[in-house]
Amino acid sequence: MNTPFDMTGQTAWITGSGSGIGTAIALLFASAGANVVLHGLNQRDVTEALKARIEAEGGRALALDGDLTDAACVSAMCAEIDTAFGGLSTLVNCAGGSPRKSSIADMDEDAWDQVIALNLKSVFLASRAAIPMLRKADNPSIVNVSSCVTRSGGVPGGAAYAAAKGGVDVLTRALAKELAPDGIRVNAVAPGLVDSPFHAVDAKEKYAHLISRIPLARIGEPDDLAGPALFLASQGASYITGEIIEVSGGTRLVS
Repeated sequence: MNTPFDMTGQTAWITGSGSGIGTAIALLFASAGANVVLHGLNQRDVTEALKARIEAEGGRALALDGDLTDAACVSAMCAEIDTAFGGLSTLVNCAGGSPRKSSIADMDEDAWDQVIALNLKSVFLASRAAIPMLRKADNPSIVNVSSCVTRSGGVPGGAAYAAAKGGVDVLTRALAKELAPDGIRVNAVAPGLVDSPFHAVDAKEKYAHLISRIPLARIGEPDDLAGPALFLASQGASYITGEIIEVSGGTRLVS
């Protein structure tokens, strides 16, 4: 029996699916029956291995590798998706990162531009390129991955990342308004502290003081974000658009 979370026959592109949250989302979408388009930047070995894993479990996948801050590259990837699967039902904008932390006083312009491009421009370019395919799909949607730093301001040195994710929140709402007449829903999930390769350190150790304040008493795992992302893309969320769901173990209750 089909459920509202059955994605059979649909195609989902998960950017940044070479590790962490993106990998967890890709695997869950595949298990729900979706054709999954994987993506990484200079991660071809990783995404091809993930593709092989999905196919070994009976799924269908395509592995792409490219720069989401380059409009021509994004357009070329969309053309590959259309050729492989004949369209796109869901875009999950998960690619991002905070590679160059610095205080605003000490931050050079190139560092600012890199972080904004990686986390915000990429969402704009991928969404823009995907819209023509989404307009032709059944139950089309965009799911953005934002962050709880939009509420807290983030960690010291993370101002550019927080600003970029704030832009993702606003872009989510703006796109939801703009694309509603086409039946395309646009929502976001906002992770709290998650134990993933996003952190260049042991997050459980470095952020122990923060974990102790989380009401659910643990750090998040990538799989904790996959379920909410699947929900927002599914028929179960067919009357939801313009929303940002915080997935933080209840951190909002204490901060």
